[in-house]
Order: sequence, then C-alpha cells, then structure tokens
Amino acid sequence: MKFSNRTLSINTDLNTAMDVEQLLNGGFKPLSTFLNYKQLDSVLKKMRLPTGEIWPIPILFPKPLEHTVSVGTTLLLKVRKQNLAKLKITDIFDYDLKKMIKLFYGTSDIRHPGVLETKKSSNIFLTGKLTRVGKLDKILGIPTLEPDQVKKIIRNKAWKKVVGFHTRNPPHRAHEFLHKNSLENSDGILIHPVVGSKKIGDFSNSAIISSYKFYIKNYLPSNNVIFTPLLTYSRYAGPREAIFTAIVRRNYGCTHFIVGRDHTGVKNFYGKYDSQKIFNKFNDIKIKILRFHEPYYCKKCDQVTTSKTCPHNKKYHLEISGTRIRKAILNKSKLSEIFIRKNVLEKLQNTRNIFVDK
Repeated sequence: MKFSNRTLSINTDLNTAMDVEQLLNGGFKPLSTFLNYKQLDSVLKKMRLPTGEIWPIPILFPKPLEHTVSVGTTLLLKVRKQNLAKLKITDIFDYDLKKMIKLFYGTSDIRHPGVLETKKSSNIFLTGKLTRVGKLDKILGIPTLEPDQVKKIIRNKAWKKVVGFHTRNPPHRAHEFLHKNSLENSDGILIHPVVGSKKIGDFSNSAIISSYKFYIKNYLPSNNVIFTPLLTYSRYAGPREAIFTAIVRRNYGCTHFIVGRDHTGVKNFYGKYDSQKIFNKFNDIKIKILRFHEPYYCKKCDQVTTSKTCPHNKKYHLEISGTRIRKAILNKSKLSEIFIRKNVLEKLQNTRNIFVDK
C-alpha cells in the first residue's frame, strides 16, 4: 500500500460536511470518524459496531473521484470555499454498493430517494483521523447549539426529564399535540429540526426555522423549550434512521424521544409503525422512547386526538401532515386552523423561498 504525507485540499458536499460536524462535536457518539470496512459491515448486518454499541446507519466518506489519495494523505475538507476540517487517511476500502443499499434501506427501488442518492456514490471509501478547522454553522450562517451547549442549558435549568422532537417540516397542529402532551409529563423539550439537504418540494430551512421560532414564542412556554436546528440530513431510512435519530438526541442530552407514525420513512417503503417496533430489539439504547399514535383531527371529538383516546369511526378523521399543508400552499387553497395555526401559516407564506426548488 502506498503511503503519502501530502496535504490535498478538496471541496466536499453539504451532507458530508454535516457528518463531519457531528462526528467532531459529539452528536454521533460513539463515532468520532467515518466507518471502516469492519464497522460498516457490522452496522449493515447487525445495526451495531463490532464493539457492540448500537449504531444503525453508514457514516461514510466516499473517495473523491477526481483525486488520487493514499494512506497518510491529509485531506483539507472545504465547504463553500471555507475550511472545515482535516482528515488524515488511515484506511481506504471498497464495499459493494448494491449490497449496502439493500441492507441499509431494505429495498433497491430507485423510487426511494435514499437508494437513488446512494447509487451515485463511489464504492471506495476513506477513513482516518478528523481534526476541526472551522465551524459549519458559521460557514452556513445557521446558528446551532452543539451537544455540550444543549447539555449545559439542561443542567442550568435542572431538568431531569427532557424530550427530544425530530422533524423536517414546519409546526402544524399534530406537532403541537405532541409537544404539549410531552411537556405535560416532562421538564422540557428539545425541538430539533434537521436542516440538511432535502428533496425538491420539501419545506426550505428558512421556512422551517422562522415558523418554528414564531410558533414557540406564541404557543409554547418558551422557558421549557430549547430550539436549535440540527446539522444533519434525512436518509429516509425508516426504522434504522429512527434508531439513529434517537441516539443523536441522547447525545444532545435528551432522556426521552418522540417516535411517531412512519418516523423518518418515505412513501410506503416501511410499515406505518415499524419505526416504533424496531426499538423492541434494542433495550440498551439508553434513551426512553415515547411512542405516539398518529394525531388527527376528529370531527366528533372536535379536537386533535389519536386512536388511543378517540372512539370514533375513521369517516370523522382528518389527517394532519406536512404534505397536506404543502399542497394547500402550492394550490393557494384555504386551510383551516384545524391543520395549522393561521398566523403560523402566514409566517410560512411570507417566507421568501418556502420550498426547495433545486
């Protein structure tokens, strides 16, 4: 194997940059760098590292196609032309992409956005020692709190029970139901929307962040809320990603984590409550899961509720979802406050770029 001590400057994509940031700030503990072959194989087959710790998803650094690299090469990782980190390569390996896709997503169907994206990747991967050079939130202009900062706030507030909430959509009434129910039985909640790359038609980061800030200020007890964007992205990997999102919130200081219907899924690739059921296999995850049935508006109950407390037939139920709100905004149709607060909707509509368009 060739050995090199040269330094090579490369531009990295935003998703990889976000992985780097979480590896360096402790958001991805027990990982502190990209997976090697043995770790990747174990994660894909067992959802655990070879050491036994739970870790369900590949965190990988694909070899840049335009560069020749060797063990010992140091990569200066840049994003948006600014220095982010250094990666000193200790291992280079290949892995069968078809095998990885099938094991990770449970499907090879290119209609799955994760499958489609992974198919574009190199099948050669690098790992090594990561060193911080810059801060990604400063580069992106999206202020965020790191795990240690969130945990310090929790300690200062003397919170014992802290609920984590994961989302990739603006706040609607089903979210509000989950937030308020969780706060009834906890000291505080971490509202933690992901702001990484998205599909065309998804709500933009600016729309999610501005509407959530407005919603928290007006409809939640702000002293019991920590709000910060999370620098990571949706893999749409269903149950595996549900485990991942829980571990990340544990690393940010949460004691409990909300897992709802089709958590981190896409289309019909995963069962409706598969993302809740998978936690039955992992009793050592060290965070308690709050399993919520899907909230909906019941015309008979005249409120947002779930099948746990609502006795009425489905003909009285109205679904509340980000998809429904997105369609109403695109079609410029009226939307009842059953689905979203009127002034939260107005805040969304006044956002310059509401949706991702490329």
